[in-house]
Amino acid sequence: MSESEGFVLLFSVILGVAGAVINRTGALHPLYFRDNPGPGIIRLAVLLAMAWIGYVLWRHADPSVVGIYVVFYLVMGYGVVKMFGQTVAMAYGARTRVDAAERRNVPAALVAGAFTLATGLIFGGSVWGEADPTGEGEGGWWIPVSFFLLGWIVLVIVFGLFLRREPGRLTQRLQQERSLDDARAAAFFLLACASVLTDAVAGDFWGWTHGLLTFGVLAVMLLVREVLAYLPQAERTGHRLLETGAYTLLGFASWGLNRYLDRLLGPG
Repeated sequence: MSESEGFVLLFSVILGVAGAVINRTGALHPLYFRDNPGPGIIRLAVLLAMAWIGYVLWRHADPSVVGIYVVFYLVMGYGVVKMFGQTVAMAYGARTRVDAAERRNVPAALVAGAFTLATGLIFGGSVWGEADPTGEGEGGWWIPVSFFLLGWIVLVIVFGLFLRREPGRLTQRLQQERSLDDARAAAFFLLACASVLTDAVAGDFWGWTHGLLTFGVLAVMLLVREVLAYLPQAERTGHRLLETGAYTLLGFASWGLNRYLDRLLGPG
């Protein structure tokens, strides 16, 4: 490993340890976990995120990612999931220790888990594919990191636009009202956006069409949110399932369209 790779590995370890310490729940009394699915939801999200990253490294990463470099990207992925995912979710009122564990707040845990998994999905997508599929050039750690940061920043921006149309702050609705409907809608929106962004940052580079398609799908998701925001408050709860279904459908549609574009634009 080069000197810069050693520094990145050390920084990733620091991120992972810091994220684990900030979100630790192991010291809590077992009574906090009895009949409380909240911590389990977040732990499952971390496991699924790491399993996804491991699968991509095993089956779809650049051929140069072998041996120590598999460990390198796994450690980097863990640091990203714990800090950019689980820890940043605290800014939306979804705290692992306080809300999910101590206060048994399942809606908060659902949002924290979704943001954590969404972050892991995007990082996994960033290490998918060859750095230079048409030549003999070699890539480096800065390529997946750049694509991850691009995808994750777009996720934060789009989620911010989504929250602007919500009645009141998400933190209040999670921590005080404990609204499961609002938490479920936010979680499905995050995961649907993440699936689109994962596909945008993944794979070999053949042009900008995938990126344009991604922003088009995200725009449609925000349009769905904008239309439903004008419904009377009494009707909003009944339409939350329709909203989450629309996000899920758009996420799958984006993957299908990108697969078609792969065949259309790829070599041969």
